[in-house]
This record gives sequence, C-alpha cells and structure tokens, in this order.
Amino acid sequence: MADAAVDHTPWRAALADLAKGVAAAAFIGFFVNLLYLSLPLYQAQIFDRVISSGNFDTLAALTLIVGLIFVFQAALDFLRSRLLLVIAARLSMALGGPVFEAAVETALRSGAASAATAMRDLNGFRSFVAGGAITLPMDMAFTPILLVVLTLLHPYYGVAGLCGAALLTMIAVTTEVLARRPAADAIRKNVLLQADTANAIRNSEVIAAMGMLPELSRRWRRGQAMSLDSIEAGGTTAKFLASFARASRVGLQIAVICLGAALVIRQEASPGTILAAAVITSRMLAPFEHLIDGWRQWVNAFAIARRLRDLLHDGARIRSAARVPVGQAMIVVDRLSYVPPGQEAPLLRNVSFSIAPGEMVGVIGPSGAGKSTLARLVVGLWAPTTGGIFLDGQSTFQHERASFGEAVGYLPQEPLLLDGTVRENIARFRDAPIDDVVAAARQAGVHDMIGRLPKGYETPLVDGGARLSGGQRQRIALARAVFGMPKLLVLDEPNSSLDADGEAALIEAVETARASGAAVLIVAQRMSILNKADRLLLLRDGAPAQYGDKAEVLSALGPRRRKAAIAEKAYLS
Repeated sequence: MADAAVDHTPWRAALADLAKGVAAAAFIGFFVNLLYLSLPLYQAQIFDRVISSGNFDTLAALTLIVGLIFVFQAALDFLRSRLLLVIAARLSMALGGPVFEAAVETALRSGAASAATAMRDLNGFRSFVAGGAITLPMDMAFTPILLVVLTLLHPYYGVAGLCGAALLTMIAVTTEVLARRPAADAIRKNVLLQADTANAIRNSEVIAAMGMLPELSRRWRRGQAMSLDSIEAGGTTAKFLASFARASRVGLQIAVICLGAALVIRQEASPGTILAAAVITSRMLAPFEHLIDGWRQWVNAFAIARRLRDLLHDGARIRSAARVPVGQAMIVVDRLSYVPPGQEAPLLRNVSFSIAPGEMVGVIGPSGAGKSTLARLVVGLWAPTTGGIFLDGQSTFQHERASFGEAVGYLPQEPLLLDGTVRENIARFRDAPIDDVVAAARQAGVHDMIGRLPKGYETPLVDGGARLSGGQRQRIALARAVFGMPKLLVLDEPNSSLDADGEAALIEAVETARASGAAVLIVAQRMSILNKADRLLLLRDGAPAQYGDKAEVLSALGPRRRKAAIAEKAYLS
C-alpha cells in the first residue's frame, strides 16, 4: 500500500532518533555505574589500609580522589537525565503533529474511540522516556560487572548476589502475573466511569429537569464501587509483593554482612570486604527491586507504542499533499455509492448530479435517507465506496486539505464551535484581517448579535459555545462557512435553530454566495430556504427518488408538502 510507507515515516524516524538517544544514555550510564564502584572500594581501602596503618596522608589522598569521582559521577548522571529529557521532547515534537492528524483522520473515518486518547498516549510515552523506568535495563545490564567484582572479593559474595537477583526477579514476575488481570480490569472500569461522568455533565440540563440525578448517582456509585474493588484487588497483591521485595533486599544485605563476618573470622577475606560487598550488593539489587514497578511501566510503554504505531498506520494521510488551487466552482457527483466501514448495506446508492457556479441544489427526503451522509461526502470527509465527487475536476476526498478548505464552506447539522474567540472561530483560526471576519459576519447577518456579546468579536467561547443559544451558534457557524467567499458552500440543516429573522439572514447569505459564483448544496427539511433552489434532489433509502427542476419535484411531493412550503414562504415574507 502506498500510504503505508508514508504513514510509517514519522514513526520509524522517531524510533531511530529514540534508539540513538537511548544508546548514548546507556553509554553514559555505564560510566555512572562504573564510577559508583569507587565508594565500596574506598571503604575497603579505609578498613584494610588506612585504619591499620594510621596514615593520614593516605586517608586524605583517597578521600580527595573519591570526592572528585563523585563530582564527576554526579555530572554524568545529570547529563544522562538531561539527555533523556531532550530525547523525550524530540520524540513528542516529531510525533505530535502526525499523531494529532492521524487521530483526527481515524476518528473521521471509523469513529474509533482509541483516537481520542492518542495525545494522552503520546504524553505517556514521553513521560516514560523522560522518567527513570527506561534506564532500568541499562542499570540491570551492569549486573554482570558487579557480580564479577563481588566474586573477586570472594566467590561466596558473588553467589549471594546472584541468588538475590534471582529472588527479586521471581518476585517481579509473580507480581506481573498476579496483578495484571485486576489492573487491566480496573483500568477498563475506570474508563467507563469517566465516560459516565462526562456524559452526565454534558447532559446536566436534561438530568436535572427530569429528576434523573438520584438514579444516575446510584448507578455511578455502583460503577465506582466496582472500579475500587478491582483497584484494591490488584493493588493489595502488588503492594504486598513490593513490601516483600524491599524486605528481601534488606535481608540479603544482612546476609551478605553475616557472610562477610564469617569469612573474616575464618580469615578467608579482609574486614574491608564486608562493607564493600554490602554496598555493591545493595547497588546490584536496586534495579531488580525497581523491576516490580518498572516491569509494569515497560509493559504499558510497549502497549502505548503499539497503539501509536497502529494509529499512525490506520490514520495515515491518504490524501494528496500537493496544493491544488480550486479555479472553477463546478461540483460533479458521478454515480456515487457509499457503504460505511463494517456494514454491508449502502447508505447511498448511485447518486449523480452536478452544480455549476452560481447554482443551488437542495437535498430533501425523510429522516435516514442519507442526506447528511451526502453532505459529508461532498466536502470530502469520507471516501466514496464507488463513483466519485469532483470539484473543479479534482476528487473532494483526495484533494489537499488546506487548498480545499480555502475553497469550501461547510455548516454541519450540529454546528459546534471550537474553544477560542468568536473572531478565531469565524476566521477558521487563520491569521485573517478583522475586516474579512466582519465581512463574513455581515454576510451571515450576525454582526449586530456579536456586537452585543460581552467582548464582541473577542468574546471567548468555551465548551463549543455552550453558553450561546442554538440559533446564535448556528449563525456564527454560518459566518465561518461563508468566510473567505468559498467557491463551494455545503449547508446541512442550516435553518434548524433559526427564527424568522435568522432564516431571512440565511437566505440573504446564500444569495450573496451565489452572486459571487459559488456552487451551493443545501440539505433541509424546511422548504423556505429551498424556494431559492434551482433544482431539488429527493432521496429515499439512500437512492435518488427524483431529481430535477424545483417545481417538478415539489409537484411530486403531494399536496401536504406543497402547502407546508407555501406556509413557510408566507411566514418569512
């Protein structure tokens, strides 16, 4: 697949950069661990040479040397930590844009819930790289050298250290086996609990108005209890084994000291080896103790990496990357059919029509006929299963998004606004002159309404403009759609929340767009806006039932629909 190579480029490049950085950190970590041996060797020399000889010059020289070594070791340890932070930042910068775009594309095409957590996964992966868990294999890789040093002090020390490492590894594996399923169950239940919470907050008005809060609260508490039970089941086991591991490490150090004392009594080792062996054993076992928590972090990191890789693959950019300016506002829908992913029945079947510059086509039909699906396909949100949709000769789905967006205005059925100011929303978050923003607002008939907002065009909108009325959101979204004088204007139920004044402003905005040469496609249930249409397309069960002149289609709708259209026209006049 051609897009697979494109999609994997940022992932492979990021992994290659990560591998180089981790290799450099591992190289520095080798010397950090190597220099740590200066402390036990210093202690051994103090007990075996300085105390027995009483030579203060030797004590001063050894202390100075080990002090300088510790300063150098601290500098190297800081350099390794700093290097990991830089690597993590580079990883986040390299993958941030591709992951964000892939998440949007994946959610757009399949509605995958995992796409919503993509940026959280990326931050988790960055934290893993920047944190201490990634250095765990580096520190564990130094274990053979520490075992060699212990063995050189005495073979029994080496055996004790090896047994300790094996014991802590067994505890870590046991923890993973026993706590994995409860931990996964707790995460799943917590995600469901958070989804219930977010859903209740979004629908707080309905819940409060209809007295649903007590029942929902009881359901939420049941979910919370189940989540806490799973957390407790996995957490208790993990905490017990972690405590056992810490106690085991301390016990192993005591055992090494006891072993050393026995060796000294039997004159098989010097007194200095006791402290040296105890310190080296403690240093060698520390990564294995941290393995209990670090193992889970590594498992999570691998899971996150797989999700990010799959997301970049599934959400790979399969559109053109070359900017192709739209010249003529000519839209052609040619034998279009669409079957959603995972379904067998098509939502649209064999739809064909065209819109010339300055023309307007209205799409009507019963609920579930495929009208909104057609609007989404026309603006290139989804790829047609068969057939095609072409704007100025180019596929609307394959078209490069930036140049396509400059030529297209789209008002979805749910006119959600983004967090930002009114000006930013109308300008589509471009750095546009205020004159262009005001011109779009005037065309949509919303300029005066914006002037009554607390800060006018600089009024911040939060939660998708939730504090605005439905009509206000729809009219601001209309201004966003007509911003920049687009060549193709697609409006899906643009008058669903509008009063008579708002609908009159909508009709005027559409007429202005047509006068500028735009091709207009409008999906509507109410006929008032469609009275200005040149042609109507009637959809039933996803297939064209009738397409042609407005008067011909209306005559086929029956007397009830014609009367409704006349009544709406009289209401607006």
